[in-house]
Amino acid sequence: ETKKFANQIKTSINGVDPKAEVLLYGSRARGSERVESDWDVLVLTDYSVDLAKESMFRDKVYDLELESGEPISIFVYSKKDWKTKQKVTPFYQNVIKEAISL
Repeated sequence: ETKKFANQIKTSINGVDPKAEVLLYGSRARGSERVESDWDVLVLTDYSVDLAKESMFRDKVYDLELESGEPISIFVYSKKDWKTKQKVTPFYQNVIKEAISL
């Protein structure tokens, strides 16, 4: 069930960008989720991310949220920004430590 929904998230995101890297992190990646836990998802793209591009991903995932009733938290970064600007943040360190590639 968990793997099936994770694949649905990846499919939704790849509908916007087929080359996007999709990572699951947080309690669901650690296997410590509860029934009410959200799905923490990081999307890494080859292009720069502005508000409009981020909204495209959020809108696609929102449709899946409505269908399933499962809350999905999504962050979108360019691969370049993720590996440079974000590298010094605690968020980066946590994601790198526990992320599962979808």
